[in-house]
Amino acid sequence: MTLKTNMENIIESSNAIPSLKKDGRLVQFKIVYWGPGESGKTTNFFRLREKFHSFKITRGYSIETSEGRTLWQDSVFLSFNFSIKENAYQIIVQIVTCTGQERFLSTREYVLDGADGIVFVADSNPKKMEQNKRSFRELVNFTSSKKIPHVIQLNKRDLEHAVSVKSFKTNLGLPKEEKYQDGTFVVYPAKALEGKNVMACFQDLMLQVIFNYFKN
Repeated sequence: MTLKTNMENIIESSNAIPSLKKDGRLVQFKIVYWGPGESGKTTNFFRLREKFHSFKITRGYSIETSEGRTLWQDSVFLSFNFSIKENAYQIIVQIVTCTGQERFLSTREYVLDGADGIVFVADSNPKKMEQNKRSFRELVNFTSSKKIPHVIQLNKRDLEHAVSVKSFKTNLGLPKEEKYQDGTFVVYPAKALEGKNVMACFQDLMLQVIFNYFKN
């Protein structure tokens, strides 16, 4: 069974957390949701929490600003089992969202510390393009030297005057192609409120994270 098939089977499973074999190995990953304020990071978090309800092993916690904006959303930890190269592994995934407000930049750096993968959540509102660009530049600056894998989600595709994917790519300096050579999308159009492409972003990122870990 391939790693991708294994991940897909786990995501579609509704069973309770499977027990790890005695000879299994424990691996922990940290996934961070990053992007400008109100782009939909917390909504992504809620959709994932709903989908992975059977795999939760903690309740998680949230810290909000006085305006009710998310400062730090620490997900329940998720527990999956994998068999790779005839070895059993239990993979614990911590999902964290961080504030998009620029005045809390130092907080974002702290949340990003130790990240194994990042989902960049951008806003389809054309008026938010400069915020998208600034947030993406920050992300690149924080992660380029560490070579942390990331995927890019363009959220709120249901907006009446949503920016085109082509224009978004041009603004962020992304490749014009729809997909990279490994089959992952350059940009994942999403509607986080409906859950559209939320799982696809998470799944494809996790495959990259797991591959990076086991290739060493």
